[in-house]
This record gives sequence, C-alpha cells and structure tokens, in this order.
Amino acid sequence: MRAGSSVVPTFVAIFIGVGIAAEVAGVAPVTALLSTAAVFAAPAQFAMFDLAMQDGVLLQVISVGVLVNLRFFVMSLTLTTFFSHVPPSRMACWAQFVSASSYLMTFFQSRRDERLDLFDFYRGVIFMTFSAAVVGTAIGIVIGARLPALLAFGATLFLPIYFSLLLVGETRGRREVGAAMIGLVLTPPLELLLPGWGIFIAAVGAGIAVSVPKR
Repeated sequence: MRAGSSVVPTFVAIFIGVGIAAEVAGVAPVTALLSTAAVFAAPAQFAMFDLAMQDGVLLQVISVGVLVNLRFFVMSLTLTTFFSHVPPSRMACWAQFVSASSYLMTFFQSRRDERLDLFDFYRGVIFMTFSAAVVGTAIGIVIGARLPALLAFGATLFLPIYFSLLLVGETRGRREVGAAMIGLVLTPPLELLLPGWGIFIAAVGAGIAVSVPKR
C-alpha cells in the first residue's frame, strides 16, 4: 500500500480526466462510476465515452473497450509467473484489477532484492490505485461541466506523461532504453498518419527492433 500510494495523486488526476470525459460525452454519473469500477482502464474508457458521444451503438462501445484492454492479457500472463504459489481461483478475482501501473510496479519490484510476497504487494497496490480511480472519477464528474474545453482536453494528457515518468527510473540496459526511445520517436508521426493505430504499430515495432537481434 505504501508503494501504491506513490501513484495515487497521478491516478486521481488521470481519472479526473475520465470523469470530465464522461461529463462532456453526456454519460450519466452513475454509469461513469460503474464504468471505472468495471473497466478500470482510462484509455478504454476515453475511447468508449468518445463513441458514446458520437451515438455509437452499445455493441461498438463494448467491442472497443474489450479490444483496448486486450493488452492486459499479456500483462496477466506475466503476472501469473510471479504468483505461481497462488491458487487460480484466488487470482481470478484480482485479475479484474490488473492495470498498467499495478503490472509495472509489481514487475519492477520482482527485480529488486527485497524479500516479500509479490501477490500481497500487487494487492496492496491495487487497493490504493482502485480507490484513487473511483475518487478521481467522482471529482471529474463534479467539475467537468464547469471546465473550459481547453482545460478539459489538458486533463486527458496526464496518462501519457505519467507512464513516461514511471519508466524513467526503472529502464535498464540498452535494449530497454532503445525500446523507449523508438516508441517516443515513432509514436507521434505514426499516430498522425494512422489515428488510433499509430501507438500500436510503434509499440510492436519497438519490441521487434530490440528483441529480434537478441535471438
């Protein structure tokens, strides 16, 4: 929980953006809060609210949320190697709360020499981040209707800035630094050329670039 508390301010800020996006899209406050509780992933929620604002049908909204959150499948597979001592039935409940932050913090912790139960560490981080997400969403809903459009857009930028800063202190070796730099350089132009797909192509390209030579 102490480790998770370090990202609580950022989580609150990110999900304030989610609450604002929901308010701008005309999503009911209860629906927005339930979205955070059930989806618990700001990128997917931003995409879903954007579709809702464009009068997208429910199937489209759900499909986009599922596709955006497929990244957690790979993260979950990695986490199971750390939690091999935990019964699958016990992990199933906590799998709902996998996020990029809980994954990265647990992964980074696994590389340290401290002796502790990584599953307990993961659950402590989840407790803090999930609580912060719900609180942030509620704040965003309350203030969203009163913000100018420019400030509302700025609130959505916390997410990429947060992940960039999170990687700075934990990136090790030439390959990890190389992957981060390739992603930073390629993502903006690719996203302009292929909106919605550029970040995905840049991530896959960076992964291939640093993994293939190693093999």
